[in-house]
Amino acid sequence: MHMKPQSQAYSPGYMKAKAIWNFTIWFFWLLKLLIMGAVEALADFYRRLKLLVLTLTPGQELELESDRAGRAAELRVSSLFEGIQGVHVFTSLRIHDTNQGRGKREIDLVLVTKKELFVVEVKNWSGKVELLPDGSWLQIRRNGTSQRHSNVVDGTRYRAQLLTSYLKRKGVNLPLGFVQPKVFLVNFDCKPDLAISMQPEVLSADQWQHFIEHDRVGTPSGWMSSLFSSQQSAPLLAEATEKQLLYVLNTAPTWDRLELYGGKVVVGDFHTFQGQEEERRALEFAKRQTVKQLTMTHRRGWVGHTLGFLVGRSPKVSINVTVRDHQDANPTRSRNRRDSGFPLHLEVRPDMEVVFQPVANPQAVHYNLNDVLSLTLSP
Repeated sequence: MHMKPQSQAYSPGYMKAKAIWNFTIWFFWLLKLLIMGAVEALADFYRRLKLLVLTLTPGQELELESDRAGRAAELRVSSLFEGIQGVHVFTSLRIHDTNQGRGKREIDLVLVTKKELFVVEVKNWSGKVELLPDGSWLQIRRNGTSQRHSNVVDGTRYRAQLLTSYLKRKGVNLPLGFVQPKVFLVNFDCKPDLAISMQPEVLSADQWQHFIEHDRVGTPSGWMSSLFSSQQSAPLLAEATEKQLLYVLNTAPTWDRLELYGGKVVVGDFHTFQGQEEERRALEFAKRQTVKQLTMTHRRGWVGHTLGFLVGRSPKVSINVTVRDHQDANPTRSRNRRDSGFPLHLEVRPDMEVVFQPVANPQAVHYNLNDVLSLTLSP
């Protein structure tokens, strides 16, 4: 005879304890989910709040007065020559010093006509400038301080030789004497002694002022002859050679330029962008071979950004891309080509960073994109 198995009986206390245990497990599991969600929500809130504060409070990078004045002088000189018929202007060229192995030398300004090429060093010094027996220059400022400089004429001559060698390596062979050094002392408070001002390579502040007031008119031969005492009998450069020369100068390396909120301009070498992977990859196209400039547009209105923050929208920086056109012999022009293969407009987070190494700085500096107005890349 078979016996039916009896079901195991549990006491009411055991069943109650088991129910409480199951409830406790589910309760803490739900609590864990709520806590994790709350932590993630708080983290997201903090990230968006941080972006909002960053967007609405950009850092202001003010430029040193001496740096600003020197840069303004170079821009003022170049702007005076731009647009004059028959004159091509190139600024801030960087030429490898193959002789002394000292990296790259900067040339403030290059002026090109059919008869001559001028390598120009612009100085915005004030006070007296004396030529010392060892050939160096001594600047004595109005406040009594002084500073000793290497011979500027000799340095400009050396840069002219470097540029001539660079052009020759690029296949541009110029007539003997075509490349000439010039030193512009453009500050009206600069008083060089006769030993300096009488050198044919030097244009004193008085001569510069006379040029601005009287000679900056007419054809190139007129103002160029009065300004530089050019030899009018010099042969004209062949058209093919001139085109090749302009192309090489237009594609010669210069400093990269970073314009910051507040007016400061930093020159040096752009390295890369850093930030979230998706947006960093979106900017990988920004190579100097194809891109000339990135211009940032910032919307900093409190009302719009605050409303966007409340609905969960993060602020963005708009970037407009200027494409480099190597076929253009004029370095001041660039066209936005539609066949570039990458976007000409995009938006990224303001907390992305521009990694940029300023001139004479041994280490790269990280600048928030929120503080950047434009990035100009050299060829």
